[in-house]
Amino acid sequence: MPYVGPPMTGRYLDLLAGIHERSRPRTYLEIGMRNGESLALARPETMVIGIDPLPTVWNKLNADVGLYFETSDDFFATNDVPALLHDQPIDLAFIDGMHLFEYALRDFRNVERNASRDSVVMIHDCLPPSAEVATRNRETALWTGDTWKVICCLAEMRHDLEIATVAVKASGLAVIRNLDPQNTVLFDRYDEAIERFQSLGFDHIDGRQDEMLHLVPNSPDVIERLIPPWPAAAGRGAPAPKRYPLRWPVLRYQALRNAKLGARRAQRALTRSGSSS
Repeated sequence: MPYVGPPMTGRYLDLLAGIHERSRPRTYLEIGMRNGESLALARPETMVIGIDPLPTVWNKLNADVGLYFETSDDFFATNDVPALLHDQPIDLAFIDGMHLFEYALRDFRNVERNASRDSVVMIHDCLPPSAEVATRNRETALWTGDTWKVICCLAEMRHDLEIATVAVKASGLAVIRNLDPQNTVLFDRYDEAIERFQSLGFDHIDGRQDEMLHLVPNSPDVIERLIPPWPAAAGRGAPAPKRYPLRWPVLRYQALRNAKLGARRAQRALTRSGSSS
């Protein structure tokens, strides 16, 4: 069936840039920073945390950024997030990690636990333009996986949340508000959520994207209502830019990581050749 909803317009990176510029969060956490293009959009005064097990950061980043070269599950299991943010909640979060429902759901619940009522969580790739890009195994250049199921899950299991998916190219950006750090539903009923939603096919939303994914147009007035400025933003002046190229630490990490992966592949190859001889 054809896509049903407002036209997909604009680039998601442009939308993120506008959100940072207007909302000016005190703290920002990003899961799946890759080359740092979206991470670099944070303003100089914002404390930033970036998480990715294998990043390739080339963009100049905020001087207050903390990079964590690990999975998001490991990060939340081993770090005291409030302490990293000087006892402040996560004001704004962008989830763009592993494009599978169960990973995105865990990322959301872990972020919410460290957020506040006024916080906003954004999840990328919640509006797949076709069934071909929404498979659990990547087969196309543009790949959203089944991240869209998070929206269906939260809409059914967390009626307290305010959910909207902005129809921005190339695959949508969900905006979730009215968070409750004390709510444990997604922890207590995680197995139930996986059982109920992981098996859904694209036909569950095909032709009903507008209704099922809570679509809204990518327009300034809509974004302004979804993500207003943080109260503290008005009282903060714009400091001198503090940005620096975070290139060599990442390159060093990349080299060490690739060396370890290469050694593991070589060991497996030796094991296979030994067992076949």
